[in-house]
Amino acid sequence: MFNPKGTNLLEEQLAVSGLEMSIFNIIGAVTAVAGGIMGANQASQNNATAKRNAENQQAFNEKVAERTNEYNKKRDETDQANYYLMRDYSYETSLQNWLQSKKLTRFAHAQQIRQFEKSNDIALSQINLNEQGASEAIQRQETSLEDMFIQQQFAGETSLSALKDAYTEQAFNVREEQTKLLGIKSKQNLGNASITNQIDSFMKAGSLQKQASLVEGLLAEGKASLGQAGKSRIKGKQSAAAALQRSLVGLEAELTGKRKQAGIELAQLNADTSLAITGVGLNLEKINNAIESAESEAEYNDRIMNANMNSFINQTELNIDSIITQKKYADMNTVAQMMLAPEFPGYDLKPTEPPERIFIESMEAIPGFTPSPAQQSTWAPLISGIGGATTSLAGMNFGGGGGGGGGAPPGAFASTSSYNSVSNPSFTPQLYGSPWGN
Repeated sequence: MFNPKGTNLLEEQLAVSGLEMSIFNIIGAVTAVAGGIMGANQASQNNATAKRNAENQQAFNEKVAERTNEYNKKRDETDQANYYLMRDYSYETSLQNWLQSKKLTRFAHAQQIRQFEKSNDIALSQINLNEQGASEAIQRQETSLEDMFIQQQFAGETSLSALKDAYTEQAFNVREEQTKLLGIKSKQNLGNASITNQIDSFMKAGSLQKQASLVEGLLAEGKASLGQAGKSRIKGKQSAAAALQRSLVGLEAELTGKRKQAGIELAQLNADTSLAITGVGLNLEKINNAIESAESEAEYNDRIMNANMNSFINQTELNIDSIITQKKYADMNTVAQMMLAPEFPGYDLKPTEPPERIFIESMEAIPGFTPSPAQQSTWAPLISGIGGATTSLAGMNFGGGGGGGGGAPPGAFASTSSYNSVSNPSFTPQLYGSPWGN
């Protein structure tokens, strides 16, 4: 029943709480002791495992060292065997290569000698061809010069023949003009003789006519005298005298005109003759000029032919010199392209065996050092558990009080003791407020 005067609700709750806290402290103490025991057992197991691992590691190290030594021994023996095999193989190969190199060297030298001989043959043939080409070129130049001489001779003969033809033609022209001159002079002489003869004929005819006229006049005057006397007779005489005078005057005038006409014809004949003679002289001068021109042309042609001949000779000499120079250059180029006489290069040195290799045995392997395993304290967890239980029990109120003065709360030192036992096995927990004292 509820007693209002008895303990109040707070006191009852505190009592119940204290009882529960005591139960919890007991359980914590038991748990701490059990944990200490389990920690001690675990530490003992860990120590046994570490010791067993150390022994296994030591055995493994010894086995590895033994196998390493066996491998190093086989490797050293194999290296020596491979070295001797490779040395013998390299020496045999080098010796075979040296023998083959000797054959190749002799073959290459023989090839060079054949190439050198072929080069000399080609060069000699080329030099002979150069000589033949130069000789043919010089012969062509000489042939051209001979042809030029022949052409000049024909040209000179043509020029001389033309000059001779000019001389002959102009000689005929001179004779023709001289013939013309003789004909002109003959014509002049004949004309003069004809005119002179005509004048003489006129003069003789005039004299005869004068005499006939005088006779006729005398007869007429005699007839007039025989006629009637007196004036008729006188008139008859006068008339006959006048007729005679008129006849004589007319005859004289006629003779004078014929003489003048003959003189004019003679002057014209002389003038024509003079002109013809002058024309002949001009023709003769033309002939002389033509002869001089033909001679000058022949001389000019001769100078031209001589100059052409001299120029052609000089050009031919230059061409021959150029041909000789070209042949020299061609020979020099041919000689420059010739191979030098090959020299035997000699053989390579005969291969020798390499020096003996010094072998060093592999260092013997020894087992690695295995340190002793670190041992855990088996008492530290137990002591720590006991310390935790003591701490838990120290917080209980055995006098029924409500919480006890100065007591530590449950688990106040459990964590600290557990920490110290793990981190530092040599740590011994101190139980403050324990009912058993220190």
